[in-house]
Amino acid sequence: MTSPTTCRAVVFNGDGTWDLRHDFRVPEPPPGGAVLAVEAVGLCHSDVSQLNGHKHVPGEVSPTVPGHEIVGRVQSLGADADLGVAVGDRVAVNIITFGEPYEGNPFGVRCYGYSFGLDEAEGLWGGYGEYMSILPGTQLVRLTDDISAEELTLFEPLSNMVNWLGQAGFRAGMSIVIQGPGHMGLTCAAYAKHLGAGMVIVTGTADDATRLDTARRIGADHTIDVTVDDPVEAVMDLSGGFGVSVAVDLASATATPGLCLDLVHHGGRVVWAGLKDNQVVPVVSDKVVTRSLTIHGGAGGTNDSMAEACRILNEDDFPTGLLLGEVVDLDGIDHAMDLLDRTAETDAVRAVLKHG
Repeated sequence: MTSPTTCRAVVFNGDGTWDLRHDFRVPEPPPGGAVLAVEAVGLCHSDVSQLNGHKHVPGEVSPTVPGHEIVGRVQSLGADADLGVAVGDRVAVNIITFGEPYEGNPFGVRCYGYSFGLDEAEGLWGGYGEYMSILPGTQLVRLTDDISAEELTLFEPLSNMVNWLGQAGFRAGMSIVIQGPGHMGLTCAAYAKHLGAGMVIVTGTADDATRLDTARRIGADHTIDVTVDDPVEAVMDLSGGFGVSVAVDLASATATPGLCLDLVHHGGRVVWAGLKDNQVVPVVSDKVVTRSLTIHGGAGGTNDSMAEACRILNEDDFPTGLLLGEVVDLDGIDHAMDLLDRTAETDAVRAVLKHG
């Protein structure tokens, strides 16, 4: 069977518009690198920020082929490739690579789906394309064939949670509040239960009914509709007036970072990870000082957390099916973007783009 020479990809223009193009050349593997036939890519709310030109990743450029929750098959390997995988392997892609440092980016960090323009090689450097180039030194982790590629795209948000909850010292028996029941927040809830959390609470709004229902189905002990109940009062009631061990902000609202400080007990830990599109947020910093709180910024995973996330998906019982959401193909990209922007007629806990 002859391999295709051209393929399709979505391009983000950085001004709120996107194009579905059919004229990309299937890349040749760079020396020491590879070409991936992308099977599926998870869509993330940060994609909306990227679409609208709100840059939050080192070296971010537009226009570009986006997509950073990438699962695919190794299509070909370049000369002298030493990536630890073979042609045909299903793999997860760590989007962080390192190039030459430059002003404003002293470590030379570059991210697939963000930092590569259309003028570099064939321009296919993100999961919204049917194929993509892989540079030498990229972390690729083998994934099972027993679970669909669409479900396995959960590796990336799960890698983040392994990293963030690890930084916060979260362990079995602790309690946690997660603000924002998007796919990141729901993955956080599922991972906290996986670790043996004593109590998991997920908050959302009246518009989040489907997502809060999913939170309960994956094991959350309590959900709070903040349009009905005051979240601080509700959490204090549920925790016997003590507060929780860890509060995680994964919402887009500007009020939630400050609320985190009121949800944890003295000496508690807070993870701020919900993007606000560079808006100023109201926070009373004295609470951090007087209550001896520790704040962590959630900015992706690490090589170790990605390896652990893939191990969990490959070997353990994790609710990937319940967290799958809605699957679309490239012809349905308009609907996928409506789901991300929450302007679709229906809601979904997640959106995944499936190729092939």
